[in-house]
Amino acid sequence: MRIPLKGSDHFCSQVNAAFEKIQQGYLESVKPAIEMRKASAMLGDGTVTQADTFDPQNVQNFYQRLENQLEGWMKTGISRSNTDDLHRLFCQFNKDVGKYYISGYFGVQFHALPYYKADRRVVEIQKELAKIAEGATTIFSDMTGKVDKALHDELARRGFADMEFQELFTKMFEDEALAGDLDRKAKAVEGQFPEFQDMGEKKNRLFAELNDLMIELYQTAPAGIDYNRLMQGEEGVCTYFDIELIKNRKTSKREAVFETKKIPQDDADRVTAELEAVADALRKARKA
Repeated sequence: MRIPLKGSDHFCSQVNAAFEKIQQGYLESVKPAIEMRKASAMLGDGTVTQADTFDPQNVQNFYQRLENQLEGWMKTGISRSNTDDLHRLFCQFNKDVGKYYISGYFGVQFHALPYYKADRRVVEIQKELAKIAEGATTIFSDMTGKVDKALHDELARRGFADMEFQELFTKMFEDEALAGDLDRKAKAVEGQFPEFQDMGEKKNRLFAELNDLMIELYQTAPAGIDYNRLMQGEEGVCTYFDIELIKNRKTSKREAVFETKKIPQDDADRVTAELEAVADALRKARKA
């Protein structure tokens, strides 16, 4: 069952109160790790701007401190998932408390936005690429004109100049020698324009250099979100806990739905104590 539980009995009341402490403690403790700062960055048009960002490494460090404080809990480590520009950092853990299995999740969901470094070289590269594109267009037009003429002359020499396109296409498909000869003719003409290939190689080098000048800035909201909003892709911090009744430890069989009214007070106190220990671990992880 997902906490907060819906009942009003002593078990539900105690567990829900302890979970509320966890929610408040998590939001307060993780806030310093997602505190926004200004960073200089460049837009695609060369404009330098000041954008908000935080360092995900601070979140990872906080989770590591939290895991160190959670004694007796089974941890799965710190994980990261990416879907396009939507990123998620989270940690999960679980523990058997008497007859009950408790699992917890702490996560931060944020967007990674691409920018360029605030570097004059970005603008210089863009100007060089524009110049290459302009020159390549002129050369390509000249080259394709000469290729077309060479192919037309070759087809005319073979008596195929007046052949309809579909008929010529079928002929080339059936005659591999003809297709090969025409391909070699085209490549021979293209070889007369080495500057076109040089431009292509230079363009690739410039794009690689431009890619190295890209950075990511990270944005999130210092607000709590529930599981549904997490799945919908909202920015924020999320924690949720589940509790199940252990039916068979050997087979790990558990029941997600059980009668909370019948739970003994001692069991309720043990579960509550473990949840309050998590809230305390959050407080210590912030200060560590």
